[in-house]
Amino acid sequence: MQEAILERAEREFLAGFERAALLVQQVLTCPQAYASGDRYLADVAQLHGDAEDLTRRGLAVGCLAALGRG
Repeated sequence: MQEAILERAEREFLAGFERAALLVQQVLTCPQAYASGDRYLADVAQLHGDAEDLTRRGLAVGCLAALGRG
């Protein structure tokens, strides 16, 4: 049972990290009307960094990794 919970948590975290990779690609290819792509990714990371949802945490870590901070 514990292994199933861990595997689910890992999958959720990796799903968030994958979303971050897609977000980074979008920001690089088509920058938003935002201060800068780096600022946007940093704000996304800050918004989701403390979430209990592991998908959102994975998103935050992925954004930080893209900025060289992860």
